[in-house]
Amino acid sequence: MSESCNNYLSGAVIHVVDDEHGVREALYRLLHRAGYTVQLHSSGEDYLKRYDGAPGCVILDLFMPRMDGETLLEEICQRKHNVAVLVLTANATIASTVRVMRAGAFDLLQKPFTTPELLAALSLVLEKARPMFAMRALVQEHRQRLAGLTPSERNVMGLIVAGLTSQEIAARLGNSKKTIDIHRSRVIQKMGVASTAELIKSCVALGLDKES
Repeated sequence: MSESCNNYLSGAVIHVVDDEHGVREALYRLLHRAGYTVQLHSSGEDYLKRYDGAPGCVILDLFMPRMDGETLLEEICQRKHNVAVLVLTANATIASTVRVMRAGAFDLLQKPFTTPELLAALSLVLEKARPMFAMRALVQEHRQRLAGLTPSERNVMGLIVAGLTSQEIAARLGNSKKTIDIHRSRVIQKMGVASTAELIKSCVALGLDKES
């Protein structure tokens, strides 16, 4: 599973959310020259409509008409988007800074800022978000592997993760122990783990033991 985690950040997209066209275009040019893949959004609503689930960073202006930056940040967190958030504002106060950081922003950058300051802040945000991206990559891969199990294999896996032995699972499901052992072997192979212990450990670590 580690290869997908290591490669996950390479597809990160930088979403620029600002109601001012000139600001969006200026940030696009700056970030594009720095080598980032960039998507522009004229509003929070536009971002929410177009977000496709890919890992990335949202650079948003705190003060925008209709949906302001704080509201968008709350939506991003509630929907569990796979992004880190960098907030830009010209009027930061201690109270507003504390509020947006508590709401889930990774950092806040005061306007006006220089190009090196923005790029440094963005680089730091992406680095801080790396564990989150890695964990979500593992969760995604786990769910994809889980989808490849047959209904019988998934039932057996759920009981394995619950701590039951093959004999106990056989009695629970009305199968022979030999049949359960075959299912167990296939589950371990399909889930990409080396042992029953590793299967249980990975499910619990990812918080997916109740999903199996």
